[in-house]
This record gives sequence, structure tokens and C-alpha cells, in this order.
Amino acid sequence: MAEDKWYLQDHSQDQEAEDKTDTKRDNEDSENETEGGLKGELWHWVRDFIEVIITLAIILIILKGLLGAHMMVPLVAVTSCSMLHDDTMGTMSANFANSMALTCSFNNRNENWKEWISKRSNQEIGKLPLENGFAIGDMVLTITPDGKGTIHPFFPDTELGDVIIYTRDSYHNSIHKDPIIHRVVGVVNITDWKFDGFTGTIACLEAKDFDRYIGYVKNCVDGNSSCPYPNHPKTGTFRFYITKGDNNEGVDQCGSGGGIALPITDEQITARGWIRLPFIGYLKLFMNLMLGL
Repeated sequence: MAEDKWYLQDHSQDQEAEDKTDTKRDNEDSENETEGGLKGELWHWVRDFIEVIITLAIILIILKGLLGAHMMVPLVAVTSCSMLHDDTMGTMSANFANSMALTCSFNNRNENWKEWISKRSNQEIGKLPLENGFAIGDMVLTITPDGKGTIHPFFPDTELGDVIIYTRDSYHNSIHKDPIIHRVVGVVNITDWKFDGFTGTIACLEAKDFDRYIGYVKNCVDGNSSCPYPNHPKTGTFRFYITKGDNNEGVDQCGSGGGIALPITDEQITARGWIRLPFIGYLKLFMNLMLGL
């Protein structure tokens, strides 16, 4: 009896040890399955993210080949109200901007933006690109500024009335660095470093004023330190552009302190506005807001 009792006790201890081992093994298997599941889930997320990036890259490469904008991404987010029109004040984009405290107001004038151009231009103005303007928070799909850089020459050179995206000169970039998207209201021809007429308007400027701006470009070509154009023409035959926000009172090159820009050179133009995409620009606005930019 004593031996049987000892045997039963020993067998019970062995069984208990086996049960603990099995339980431990089951826990380890469960942990491994959980860990494997997490790794698998993470890998799926990483793979999906990589696929999205590759897809976007392919789309952007195709768009760049078709549209030819001289920018890495042929899209521009609208971050100001300077191209807002009175007939877009009631649009969803403008209303949404106001609801987000990104208030846009229409500059009440006796003449609308198109009347302003038509009255001052020495050339008849026909149908213009982006005639309905755009609001803060919109995105603008862009095209080549000079008809180049595309698989096929779909687009002409920049013309009077086009909406352009241009980089700032060094005299006007101390506070804001972002490119400006405004409309061309004047095109000035420079031939062999001399003023050679214009189309549209030169607003507050006169022909003699361009001697100074031509001198700036000369300084740049000669490598002089007094060069306000980081991007500049390489010869003495080029064009200057006078620009204006449709919702602004005057052109960029006039006003207090000489305006917000020197006359724009061909080399400063990175793209032209083509198609308005409502709301999509808010992604950039929210990022700027979060990053304090």
C-alpha cells in the first residue's frame, strides 16, 4: 500500500509537470502566433504603402511627361485669396475656407478683374484660362510655361492672360518663400538688352523703367553680386511679365515699396495654371498649420 501510495503521488507530480509544460508550450505558441500576426499585419501595411508610393510616382511621371511643368509635382496648393472672384465667393471652397477661419474677402471695386485687364490692355482680351478664378484651399493642376518638356507639343508658350506660377526674386523673398500664382497682364519684349515694346499693360511703369530691370538681368548674366534674380535669362533677348492677382487692386510690380515682385523673367516661371481642383489644397494648408509654417 505504501508503495502504491508513493507511486500515485509520484505519478501525480509527473502529470502536473507535464501539464505545466504543455501550458507553457501553448502560451509560447499563442505568443508566437500573435507576434507572427502583428508582423504579418505590419508587412501588409508596409507593402500597401510602398504600392501607393509607386503608383503615385508613376502617375506623376506620366503627368510630368504629358504636362511638362518645370516642377517636381505638377500641382500647386492655393494658400491666399488673391485669385478669388466675386462669382466664386459662394462656392463650397470659399465657404469652407471661411468656416475654417481662413477668411477670404472680395475687394469691392467699380470694375471686375476682367474689366480691369480689358480697359488697360493695348491688345484685345479673349477667353482666358481659369476665368472663374480659385479660392484658398483649392489645388491647381499645372502645365509647361514654354511649351517644352512634354512628350508632344500640346501647349503654346506663355501668353497674355495666362495664370503663371513664378519664383520670387531675392528683393521680395525675405518673409515669404512660396512661389506666387497670378495672372499675366503684360508681356514686355527685350531684344539685345533693349526695350522692344509690350502687349497688355505695364501699369504704373514706363518704358524707361525697364532699363533698370534689364541692368539687373545683365548683372546676373555677368555673375555680379547685385543680382536679384536667382533664375534669370542667359542672353539679352527675353521677356518680362507684369502680373496681377485677379482679386488684388494693382499689379505685383507696383505699389508700396515697389510692389511684391520685380518684373518676372521667363526663367522664373515654373508652370502655368490649367485646371482647378477644389478642396485638395487643404491638405497642404493643414500641414502648414500643424508645422507652424
